[in-house]
Amino acid sequence: MAEQFVCEPLDINAKVHLFDSFNNKETEISAGWIVRFCQQRKKGWEPFSYEDIDRYYKSRGRKEKFWFNRLVTSGFILKEDDKYIITPGFVYRCHKSSPAKK
Repeated sequence: MAEQFVCEPLDINAKVHLFDSFNNKETEISAGWIVRFCQQRKKGWEPFSYEDIDRYYKSRGRKEKFWFNRLVTSGFILKEDDKYIITPGFVYRCHKSSPAKK
């Protein structure tokens, strides 16, 4: 059964901090990076590798490596066979915090 998402990446305003979406500032910052990554690559919520997100993160001028900051350990991002899978719960929380204005 296919995952049911409330929206697509472009339906989230990830240009701002996703306040109160994960009850942790660092986790919310990481979530914003993942949403912007998905927006940029234009493949919806398709699974990605750590190398993919880290390359994107560093291409934006970041020198340190990308950290998921609780997104994986809390189950909002799943890891399966070296791929990270975005859950509907992740998408729902991000969208609820910061829907894009149409």
